[in-house]
Amino acid sequence: MKLLSITLIILSFAFSANAETLEFQVVNQNGEALENSVIERVVAETQAAAADEIAIVDQVDKSFVPQHRIIQAGQQVDFPNSDNIRHHVYSFSKAKTFELKLYADRPEAPVPFERHGVVVLGCNIHDSMVGYIYVAASPKAELTNKQGRATLALNNDDQILVWHAHQTAALEKPQRFDISKLDQNDGVYELVIATEPPPERDTFEANFR
Repeated sequence: MKLLSITLIILSFAFSANAETLEFQVVNQNGEALENSVIERVVAETQAAAADEIAIVDQVDKSFVPQHRIIQAGQQVDFPNSDNIRHHVYSFSKAKTFELKLYADRPEAPVPFERHGVVVLGCNIHDSMVGYIYVAASPKAELTNKQGRATLALNNDDQILVWHAHQTAALEKPQRFDISKLDQNDGVYELVIATEPPPERDTFEANFR
């Protein structure tokens, strides 16, 4: 075990020594910036979360807050209810299927998210409530800002996964890119993801394509 820990430290140091701070911008097919896109470094296997911190996805004004959240595989998420009405949170995503039946205040325990992937959240009482948890296999994962931009310390020969809630590709399937093959504009790597307008939020099922 001690030898394994030393090896992981050496590998981590080697990666850090070669990594650069790279800037990315995610846009759609029309060149429009895509806020809340996920950019994640591809890793051979899931890397353990660096901390045991419990992530929070609150419920405020019949909305998940934040609506988009990145966590690490193996991390737990608490779902407090800050509304003065009860919610019934659930997901039927492949990465995590769970149900927190009708409750107020806080559920009995946080929910563990063991598998890498995209988890779509809904409320069985309020069909318009939709949220997204991206469970990352790598600690190198970021959400883009309003300009569709994010920076990560990566190597130029790395591969990355990119995901957006309105992508035309299957909702639970991030798209893979080779950094070395990306176009650059003033030093910013451009990532193009085809999107479509979100469906009407009359029901939770309508949001889960």
